[in-house]
Amino acid sequence: MEKVSVLVPIYNAEKYIGRCIESILNQTYKELEIVLIEDGSKDNSLNIIKEYGKKDKRIKIIPIENNGVADARNKAVENATGEYLTFVDSDDYIEKDYIETLYNNLQKYKADIAVCNCTNIIEETNKQSYKSFGITEVKQYNNLEAVESLFYYNYFRHSPWGKLYKKKVWDNIRFPLGKNYEDLAILYKLFLNSEKVIYIPEQKYNYVIRQGSIVHNEIRKSDVEAIIEYSQDILDDITKNYPKLIPAAEYLVAYLSLTLWRKIPKGKYKEYNNVVNANIKKYRKSIISNKKVNKKQKYLFILSYLGRGCYRTIISILKK
Repeated sequence: MEKVSVLVPIYNAEKYIGRCIESILNQTYKELEIVLIEDGSKDNSLNIIKEYGKKDKRIKIIPIENNGVADARNKAVENATGEYLTFVDSDDYIEKDYIETLYNNLQKYKADIAVCNCTNIIEETNKQSYKSFGITEVKQYNNLEAVESLFYYNYFRHSPWGKLYKKKVWDNIRFPLGKNYEDLAILYKLFLNSEKVIYIPEQKYNYVIRQGSIVHNEIRKSDVEAIIEYSQDILDDITKNYPKLIPAAEYLVAYLSLTLWRKIPKGKYKEYNNVVNANIKKYRKSIISNKKVNKKQKYLFILSYLGRGCYRTIISILKK
């Protein structure tokens, strides 16, 4: 059996890390290296994982000074010795056949990256949901098709977790430091670094949504800046090197701008509001006529013609 390195960045995760590690130790696929990057936690996380390290020789603990999840993930990649890599966030957990399912399909379809569906779990209520996308069979993509699907938010998320990678696709690719939403900057590059990507519709990864999560709190100015910067960098890269993907990259920029348009607090971050407004106006007409954009997303861009206030009100009502 080939070795799979399971990479777990940990910061102040004492409440969750036991469940996470147990789900990894209980995998049906046993040839594992479990790399725990302890990112300078202020709680009892380090002591907890040390106890696990005493019980299982597959666990490798690497304490580092706190420099954020991007640095922790980079350290994990650099210390991994397996032929394959997968990420698990410390507050999430995986089904017992998560690795076996991804690995077997990776071999079956001779792919470089295998992606599974996930279950979204609201921590406070334990409410669970997932997107079925209406498919029951594995979907296969070449690298450009995979990037296009990623940009249109079809099947793929920009997160590093929920995926099994051949280690070689990480050659010369690392998470950028200093900003949140760093996943956005690299996932498409990993897809481009592969020859084939597959999507498995089974829900094998459990994504826990916490109230304190960066992604689900009120958006900060630094987050807005990062999303705008990364999405524009992607569009510039695609325009220069992969012209066939330009409509998909423009959609990504416009979709993220529309999301920010709704989330930015009223009266804040004026300079970025101007960028967001400009992006929506620039791309929405072409998006509404783009056959690869689903009807739901087209309706959102049509609603944007009503103005920001009306748009926010309607979205709030629909969410309820």
